[in-house]
Amino acid sequence: MWYQSWQSGYDDILRRGFPRPESERTVLAELRSPHVSDFLHHGSGFVPFLVSAHTREVLEREHLTGFDYASVAIAKIATKGRRVRSSDKGEPEDSILKSRGVDLSNAPTLFAVYVNGFADVIPDYESGRTPAGSVSPFRLKGDVSSPDLWLPRYLGKPFSAWIFCSEKFRRVCEAGELSNIRFQSFEEFMTEFRATVDVPRKFRY
Repeated sequence: MWYQSWQSGYDDILRRGFPRPESERTVLAELRSPHVSDFLHHGSGFVPFLVSAHTREVLEREHLTGFDYASVAIAKIATKGRRVRSSDKGEPEDSILKSRGVDLSNAPTLFAVYVNGFADVIPDYESGRTPAGSVSPFRLKGDVSSPDLWLPRYLGKPFSAWIFCSEKFRRVCEAGELSNIRFQSFEEFMTEFRATVDVPRKFRY
């Protein structure tokens, strides 16, 4: 799990005594293990994932566009603990195996990816919402050759928290054999999304 400065989890970590980072862009993270994949997914929108130092090297080497980096402060690394004694008393959560912390000197180096690229899109419904209230499916407004990471934009504003990438970004990740990331074409993704949107028949076309 990780948190940006505007999220409540960020403040919870600070209240536990973790020092406040100097930069508002710094992300606070809590890991289950010091051993991490190349991509860590949890966020959405402007910070869709964290990346390892190796991943950053691979992406920077290819001069990809549409994003930049911020630091990540590891606030905790937890591994499974061992219950000293069993008990059939107390609340149900008391029987959960607790975690113990790992020395933060073993923390991996991670970076937060901030997406700053946009591509204009055209929603199926001008309001941006379907009659059922869901985010409207959309199509691209022209070809998108760059940036390499982008968020949809409609009428000059971010349209959804989904993040998309260029073919070049996909090729770089696959050539580098980076872990914990897979890709789906924009057209396939949007076709599947349209099939899940419950729109009253009179609004369909």
